[in-house]
Amino acid sequence: MANAFTSAGLNKGDRVAFLSKNSIEYMYMYYAGARSGVVPVPLNYRLAPNELAYIINDSQSKMLMVSSEYLESVDGVREELEIVDQFVSVGASNRGNSSEEWTDFDTWVNAQSDSAPLEEISANDDIFQMYTSGTTGHPKGVILTHDSLTSNLVQFAPDIPMSPGHRTLVAAPLYHIAGAFNGFYALYQGGCLIIHEISDPAEVVKTLDEEKINWAILVPAMIQACLIAVPDVDQRKFTDLEIIAYGASPIAEEYTFQGSGGVQLRLCSGLRPDRTIPNRDYHDRSRPSHGVERSTGVAALCGTGGPGYRPADSR
Repeated sequence: MANAFTSAGLNKGDRVAFLSKNSIEYMYMYYAGARSGVVPVPLNYRLAPNELAYIINDSQSKMLMVSSEYLESVDGVREELEIVDQFVSVGASNRGNSSEEWTDFDTWVNAQSDSAPLEEISANDDIFQMYTSGTTGHPKGVILTHDSLTSNLVQFAPDIPMSPGHRTLVAAPLYHIAGAFNGFYALYQGGCLIIHEISDPAEVVKTLDEEKINWAILVPAMIQACLIAVPDVDQRKFTDLEIIAYGASPIAEEYTFQGSGGVQLRLCSGLRPDRTIPNRDYHDRSRPSHGVERSTGVAALCGTGGPGYRPADSR
């Protein structure tokens, strides 16, 4: 896939926007971008078409990759896209997509050489450009470098050790740093990813138990939904589950360990808002209860306190 980016005429630093729910192609996109120097711009699939168009234009993306369920939405704003001149459909090859305006992902990638790309990548090169939610205005681009992401992976390792072969559930959206970092860290440690397209409480509970998951990142609302909305959660054993990392909001103590099947499960609260190092404040049964544990979560990887971060308009 890295060679596919190069063969499409994309150069180091060029942006490629990606619109999809979670998929294996999402992880391909991140790593192919890192290897070729192309910079992924993951898009929130919940946004309206005009909001997506704003981010695509603001990021100056030259290519847009879209899963089959969003092709029609993108076609509706195609004329508004200022720079994009290549459109790639993902997962549409078996669904009757014959539009000449879309390049089929599988056909495009399978036609490429499997030799290593020749592009030189340095620590200070951009690795991806994510966007804030735009709560107080338009979404703002946040650029991380190879050095920033690698530093966070290295800093995370002593706090959350993971042996090769560990099984990680990716249920948080991969357009967000929490879901993406979950995948990056597992692969960095030689682990295996089990990727859910969306976060469905019943499927999450089933997978945590039956797929022998060792590690996952879930926001408190997802944890609460799993414990309240899934009837058989108390019958599940979760014998292989070791750690659930959470963040983005506080978690009530009543939900911290309920339904863990007697397993000595550790929950850790992501990262502090002003640092790019992990928060070591694990929550385990041996520590006194404080009622509510506060956290701002792994999204703090995009905070201003660490190396390798800059807002997109400072490029």
